[in-house]
Amino acid sequence: MLKLQDTKPIWHALIWIAIYIVAVNLGDNFGQMLDFPELTSIVLVALSAVLIIYLRSGGRLAFYGVRSVQPGTLPPVLFYLPLFAISFLQYAKGFAPDLDLQIILYAILLMAAVGFIEELLFRGFLLQALRARGSLTRAILISGVTFGFGHIVNLLRGYSLTDQALQVVAAVLIGIALAYCVALTGSIMPGVAFHVLFNISGTITAHSVLWDSVTVGIIAVVMIPYILFLRNRLAKVGAAVTAVPTSAQVA
Repeated sequence: MLKLQDTKPIWHALIWIAIYIVAVNLGDNFGQMLDFPELTSIVLVALSAVLIIYLRSGGRLAFYGVRSVQPGTLPPVLFYLPLFAISFLQYAKGFAPDLDLQIILYAILLMAAVGFIEELLFRGFLLQALRARGSLTRAILISGVTFGFGHIVNLLRGYSLTDQALQVVAAVLIGIALAYCVALTGSIMPGVAFHVLFNISGTITAHSVLWDSVTVGIIAVVMIPYILFLRNRLAKVGAAVTAVPTSAQVA
């Protein structure tokens, strides 16, 4: 797998995305069998640890954005503010019924793992792999669209078609915005923080198709001009993302 990062980086990204999907479904299915729905949280925390060890052993943590925001890019970090604002938008729906401390804690644990893994896979592995095969703008758009449509697998988790469509639209827009932010700052970590907060708010708040539709509409209104703004900013200041290394550089 380490050599695959250099020889076939897109396949490397897709294989890890497949591993993630399998891990989620195994956690869900075995959790249901064992009457322990929180099992998925534990499985994904373990997968997060495996990914960190895997990248550390190959010296690739920083390359994939698992690092602090790069020096001289602090102003672009402030552009994450619209993202963090929408991460609290879903609380307008009110909290889900029957919440208790255990449910909240496992939701936080699950979403922390999901946020880290998905940012690493889509804004780390896939974005860098696509950069190696084409322009940065093309890589940003493809990684964002792939991230959005990748949520279709949630149909296996019982999502309705309406819920799924709303999630895909929001995820495509957010995915593109986050990819631009990674290009501007060289770090996935602010995106991880946003992703965790956004997912937690969606998990512990009440479900309402009407409110979810309104939320996606607001996200679209905010994200479309925000993406255009980030695109123009990137054209002016350039990217902070590390250049793709060769095998010799990481040997």
